[in-house]
Amino acid sequence: MKKAASLFLATRPQFLPAIAVAVGLGASSAWHETGSFDAIAFSITMLAALCYHAGMNVLNDYFDSRNGADALNKNPLTPFAGGSRFIQNGILTPGETLGLGAVLIAAGSAAGIYLALTTSPLLLLIGLVGLASGYFYSAPPLFLAGRGLGEITVGLNFGLLTVIGSYLVQAGTITAYAAVVSLPLTFLIAAILYINEFPDYESDRDAGKRNLVVRLGPERAKGLLAPFFLAAYASIIFGVLSGVLPAVSLIALLTIPLAIPAVLVLNRNCRGGIALVPAIKAVIGAHLATGLLQIISNFF
Repeated sequence: MKKAASLFLATRPQFLPAIAVAVGLGASSAWHETGSFDAIAFSITMLAALCYHAGMNVLNDYFDSRNGADALNKNPLTPFAGGSRFIQNGILTPGETLGLGAVLIAAGSAAGIYLALTTSPLLLLIGLVGLASGYFYSAPPLFLAGRGLGEITVGLNFGLLTVIGSYLVQAGTITAYAAVVSLPLTFLIAAILYINEFPDYESDRDAGKRNLVVRLGPERAKGLLAPFFLAAYASIIFGVLSGVLPAVSLIALLTIPLAIPAVLVLNRNCRGGIALVPAIKAVIGAHLATGLLQIISNFF
């Protein structure tokens, strides 16, 4: 029982609601446009997405242990940044961590293949793109996170691709609505990754993990959080003004009060430390609340 609990916690379950809300947004958007909903297909979609997300989290810990980033991080802001620390704390071996990640990815792939065979072959392409980019986010030789491409990779995987994939399962096609409605979560999940790079700046730099914060340095990088929020909220306004999204979608702008303090706190504490935690929580809250409000708007 203790081992099972350790395996579950190694997946960093505190971040799994991010993928769940994206799946929910895709399915509710399909219902909004078609009026149909397949509960079984939705459940399998959710299972596949959760397994993929959990597996990628675990593999990220494995590869960050290999490149030394987590070992160099002596003051991680657990559970928000710095990985799960399970390898560093001797709870799981690197081999066990790799094995867990592989099992989760295999389970997610099996569910995804079933959905592709029973709904649309296009789902296979979406899944392959997500799998390859998610794996090489942390893994060599591409190591996308270390090349300043982590934000765009995470944004596409846990925003655009997840939403349109969930939509596709329900509707059998992809529409402009599905793509546009995914944009706020695409930018906001990228913002979560971005702000979590600040407390890990020194260890990432020393390990050669050249993400955007390492490339720019904390003082210059702190100014880029606001554009993530601006892009997210501007995409909602654009969607409504263009006629793609209904006016009720504007209720998602109610999360702006979460974004403002996140930006202000980061500006004061861009070097990391415990003082940055409220900003990280605010970004996570803005992402989840925005997604939930978008889901609610699909029922009007």
